Amino acid sequence: MGLHTKASAALVFLILYAILFALLLLGSLTRRLKLCSRYGLILFHVTVRLASQATGLAFGIVGYANASLLVACFILGGESSYLSF
Repeated sequence: MGLHTKASAALVFLILYAILFALLLLGSLTRRLKLCSRYGLILFHVTVRLASQATGLAFGIVGYANASLLVACFILGGESSYLSF
């Protein structure tokens, strides 16, 4: 199965969120960024968005054969948008 249009868009955002996740995690591991500050909340938000984009990519590849991936993508996407208030 090839990548569809939805899957390629999810892949782009997945890569961008993975880069941001790696930078925030590296900053927190080297203690340049404190986890108890706003960067901890941003790291948590990026972690949830990373999971949402991964399920979106999986749904874009599989298609409508597995509807539970669509539900997981919607739930994780909604939770991450709720966190960014």
